[in-house]
Amino acid sequence: MTDRSKTALILGTATLIMFSPLAIVLVGYSIPMFQNLGFERESIAPPLAWILAAILVTVYVFYTMKAIPLVLEKQNEISLFKLLGILSAVVGGIVEEVFFRRWIMDMIMSGGFALTFQVIISGIAFGLAHSSWLLAKRDFKFAIPAILSTSVLGIFLAIIYLLGGRNLGPCIFAHVVINIIIEPWLMLSAVSGKRHVDLRLQRHNDGDR
Repeated sequence: MTDRSKTALILGTATLIMFSPLAIVLVGYSIPMFQNLGFERESIAPPLAWILAAILVTVYVFYTMKAIPLVLEKQNEISLFKLLGILSAVVGGIVEEVFFRRWIMDMIMSGGFALTFQVIISGIAFGLAHSSWLLAKRDFKFAIPAILSTSVLGIFLAIIYLLGGRNLGPCIFAHVVINIIIEPWLMLSAVSGKRHVDLRLQRHNDGDR
């Protein structure tokens, strides 16, 4: 199995699993956590939250492209593989924000814990969830930076959630846009262990399309 096939399998499986609650909502059943995702006009988040979300997108995307050049080098590719990345970005951006921001942070709040604790736990849980499979395979070269960077991302998303009045809209926006730009290339880099495009593989893939 090629690195692309492995990446597609991971992203496809994760997307199918995460899509299940959205599918339930789409067919007409109500799941409280998925109600009012923050895009209704009457409950839109304050401008500051949206501005910070846009800044976070810019900073994190540039950081990722600098840390893993493959993400930048593959930006012009149009393929079914990229389409899978976009699908995963949209589904994951919604479901993960509902879980890591609304569910985790609101549950901690109901326990009487401080805002700082809510932010830190949400961020760390976000980082570990995105890197646990790398730890399982003992790929510490990728796992440690991935945990740190995604934990920081999760912390800033948690702060935006609070500044937006616990409104998910700006968080979902930032999460989806980041993922659309960097996936599936970030996952491919983690699976293959490569930070740059393999030129021989690139020529082979270009010939296949």
